[in-house]
Amino acid sequence: MAALLPRIASPALLPIPRLPSLAGIASRLLPTLGIALPGISITIPTLLDDIWEGVLRAVPKNKVSHSRKRMRQLANKGLKDVNSLCQCPGCGAPKRMHRLCQNCLEEMRGMWRSDERRKS
Repeated sequence: MAALLPRIASPALLPIPRLPSLAGIASRLLPTLGIALPGISITIPTLLDDIWEGVLRAVPKNKVSHSRKRMRQLANKGLKDVNSLCQCPGCGAPKRMHRLCQNCLEEMRGMWRSDERRKS
């Protein structure tokens, strides 16, 4: 990696700042805190262990089958019923509102085709 990116890998370009430790700062600023509260100790490593253990357990035990996965993804996404139906004034067949009747449309296409055949 250093051969590919010599600039980034060089230590001169990435200085590591030396920061004083938190324990040193706390002992200088709050010297009486350790004496006043001797019984309190926060154990962060055990807290993180508990969280990490829960994360590791939240894993599926088996592979989910294709049918179960599709069933979960497509739940409540089925086709909806068509409620906007009416009767065609020309032939009386049921049709969707604001659309042409398919029966009447086929009859009109048949008439147009016959007219085109007569002309040619």
